[in-house]
Amino acid sequence: MTPTRSRTGWQAPALLLAGLAALYAGALGNGFINDDYLFLEEVRRRGLLDAVLHPAGLGNFFRPLSREVWFAMLGPLTGGQPLLFHVAQFALFAAALVLLADLLAVFAPPRPRLVAPAALAGLLLYALLPFQFVNLAWVSCSQDLLALIGALGALALYRRGRIVPAVLAYAAATLAKESALPLPGVLFLWSWCIDRMPARRALARVLPFALAIAPWAAGELYLRQTSASAAQLTFDPAHLPATLLRLVQSLAGVEHAAGWWRSWSDARPSLMVFVLLAAAAIWLPDRAEAATPDDATPPQAALPGTRATLTFALGWLVLFALPVWPVTYLWSSYYFTLAAVGFVVLVTLAARRLTRWTWIALSGGLLWWHAAGVSAPAFALVQDPWVSTGHFTPFYMQRAATLSRAMRASLVRTVPKVEPGSRLFFATLPPWAGFQMGTGPSIRHLYKDDSIESHFYSAFAESTAGRQPCRFLFWNGIEFEALYGKIAKPGDALFQVGSDLLLLDRPAGASWAFRRGLESGGERLDHWYWLGWAAMWDLKRGLAEQAWREWGARDDSSARVVWLRKARGSLIDGDTLKARRELIEAVRSGMGYPEAHAMLGLLLQNVNAKYALLETKVAADLNPGDWLARRDLVSGLIDARLDDAATRELERLKQALPAWRDDSTTVALEARLAVRQAPASGVAVFGPGGMR
Repeated sequence: MTPTRSRTGWQAPALLLAGLAALYAGALGNGFINDDYLFLEEVRRRGLLDAVLHPAGLGNFFRPLSREVWFAMLGPLTGGQPLLFHVAQFALFAAALVLLADLLAVFAPPRPRLVAPAALAGLLLYALLPFQFVNLAWVSCSQDLLALIGALGALALYRRGRIVPAVLAYAAATLAKESALPLPGVLFLWSWCIDRMPARRALARVLPFALAIAPWAAGELYLRQTSASAAQLTFDPAHLPATLLRLVQSLAGVEHAAGWWRSWSDARPSLMVFVLLAAAAIWLPDRAEAATPDDATPPQAALPGTRATLTFALGWLVLFALPVWPVTYLWSSYYFTLAAVGFVVLVTLAARRLTRWTWIALSGGLLWWHAAGVSAPAFALVQDPWVSTGHFTPFYMQRAATLSRAMRASLVRTVPKVEPGSRLFFATLPPWAGFQMGTGPSIRHLYKDDSIESHFYSAFAESTAGRQPCRFLFWNGIEFEALYGKIAKPGDALFQVGSDLLLLDRPAGASWAFRRGLESGGERLDHWYWLGWAAMWDLKRGLAEQAWREWGARDDSSARVVWLRKARGSLIDGDTLKARRELIEAVRSGMGYPEAHAMLGLLLQNVNAKYALLETKVAADLNPGDWLARRDLVSGLIDARLDDAATRELERLKQALPAWRDDSTTVALEARLAVRQAPASGVAVFGPGGMR
């Protein structure tokens, strides 16, 4: 072997792979988040076959190979830990790069090198696309990598005339993710443009691949008939240009368009990775070597023509962007993992005269570009194909992974042991943290107990809590704390839960909390009184009347008037405590009259803010035209940071007061809510002070 050959073999690709391993080492250390726990639990508890036939974990798409099969295969080997999943994911990534190098070799023959310099540039660009961070950091993104390997593998086999294995590889790719569906169109372009085959013959050669779609099509049809969570597909013609625009944006590495330039200054490229990549230049040609091929190099086959290459690459881009079209309203850059291969072909075509110095410059530039793409601290909140920021960006992934890790550790510190069958309810979680999903597969994974469940606090109800032991927790920004942990009696704690749920407009859940509170020995008068209102707002008048009878209510108009007059006199004398007691007796003599409730709401504001809000809510509902009571209710809900409930009440206030813009207090309340709500842009942007 000549010295030139010994210098141009495996070293440059090995250094590229080493650089990528160093770059993505942090991503490979992430834990499970979001969907990962659903898939892990589904195959563990129900078995592979039942999970495929009845995808209760996440039945939005039929992807059995990358979901049920992949998690069933690796789950038992990992012991429920994410590291092996990430190692397997990086192995998939490396295998995909090998298959991609095989494809790019057609457009930049390797000569004596294992990988041609131009193809190496294409591989570097593809591997540094910012969305690759998500593909490697999120375990569930194995579906995109498996689809990529299946599609590239099918093309490699097709090029070599091995049609049957190619069809099987394509079938596997579609069962990993439907993004691989357009491959037959790409194979047709290959035969027609690159192999210069007549169109009719090229079409005949591709026809067997139609059979490979059948398993996916049957499974997807079955899923959409049986799964209530099947994804919404929107084939809106107006969304197609948005899809192509998002394709260009994703290939440009622009995760957050509005913060694109700022992200460059925030970027922190890795010096160590740059050194590894730049070192590969030792095994790349300088200008003289590029012009004078090695004498021992055998003659190379003619390169495909520029026009043919452009047609093939652009066709690949457009065809593999089409599966994103029906879900563009929820787009993320990693959706274009397969489409990006066409872009890499174009880059390889442009880099045919790459030398070692341009490689060093390219490595530095692309590393900075990658760091800028992953550093944009933003993600989209709205379902809109025209929003210029992705939903699942590298920042979202990093933030969710960091929060999930911190919150899991805090939960174990706060609640070291959970009683079997317990139900955990979480309040005030950080927004978009990805910590609580479904019935709590992540919590069951954490405590290794399939009998427990977890839910959002607002989801407390008979169906979620039953009569199981319940824990109520909230996130204080640093740690989990027990909600109402200082209350000794379970019944009294459940009363607080019920009253919270009334303010959250969850009357059914509140009713169940009060009923459980009564069973647990809570203070009966409070429970019966508010159980009545919970039942009334839940449209169960019979239960409401029964509860109020237990509380001691009676319909006596004369007594109600007397007690109201006594309360008025007590207020004139300045005895607010006595006035409150007399107003309660007025309520007891006439539940359906708003006056006593409204006055109680005012008098309780400095005594107990929650009871004041509840009485004000009753008064506003009994007299919808009392916009002053409704305004007090909105103000109190905003002070309590119950923004969703405040928003609903503000809309009711606007209906009760058509000229609300003339009331400065109402205008100020709306402004306070607007500051805390999702930005009008539909994009969450984070900075040193938090979201803005």
